[in-house]
Amino acid sequence: MNKLIFKYSLFLLSSLFFIAGCKTTKQLTPVAEQKPVTQAQVADTIQKEANSAFLFSKMKENQFRFNRLIIKYSANYINNGEKTSFSGQIRLLKDSLIWISISKFSIEGARLLITNDSIWFLNRMEENWMATDFSYINRFANNAVDFDMLQAFIAGNDFSYYETDKFKASMNGDECKLSTVNRHKLKKYIRNQNDMLRILVQTLTLDSKTFKIKDVMVKEVKENKKMRAEYLDYQQIGNQLFPGKINVSLHAEKEIKLNLEYNKVTLDEETNFPFKIPSSYQRVFIN
Repeated sequence: MNKLIFKYSLFLLSSLFFIAGCKTTKQLTPVAEQKPVTQAQVADTIQKEANSAFLFSKMKENQFRFNRLIIKYSANYINNGEKTSFSGQIRLLKDSLIWISISKFSIEGARLLITNDSIWFLNRMEENWMATDFSYINRFANNAVDFDMLQAFIAGNDFSYYETDKFKASMNGDECKLSTVNRHKLKKYIRNQNDMLRILVQTLTLDSKTFKIKDVMVKEVKENKKMRAEYLDYQQIGNQLFPGKINVSLHAEKEIKLNLEYNKVTLDEETNFPFKIPSSYQRVFIN
């Protein structure tokens, strides 16, 4: 387990750049009170619109909003057909902290604490710890992964502060599609040159009734890489919809999959984010 724990954590973090999070203070209209939109109306609006503004506005209206989240999960990590199962808990403080616990056989093996500019990793199996930032993760993701993307990945939302006007919209049955190449952060939110890295070829598939994300695909043509995330089994949390399962797959030289199942989701309850490093633990430095 000790050799695999960091791989689970790294894959979870480096698989984030293609999922979607939007932030706003506007309150979500309760599902029961929303005015129904027929598929014919959606298709007609998409055909008339010169850009994808309609779909993005509907997606923002129906994004999952929270201040705090507590998620109990179970997961399967599959690498070239070899499967390993683990479980744990995810806690989020919106726009500030992400806390992840990874356990096997009900024994915690690792803990992560993620802020906007740092990643702390506690390895209980080998009694060591390390501190790094998103630049380390980006070596593996080959992109500008940031806190916002990770938060979006967990909640099933679209990226915050990223361009929306370069997308092309289309309709296929009961699904809406948004596709683009080279999606960038909005200039006012760019912190450094790393944020200018491209997001590759991205396609979002939305449910035409709920406007929730069903599927996200990203292709890296030059290196023949493809990453995909499927959001399944949406459940009612309060008056909002939240994914019950997320299946992530990476197709490159090897095929890697991470299947997450959210067993219990608690919205906006007080929680803490414990991350105390025992004095006996050794710090590990990475190159």
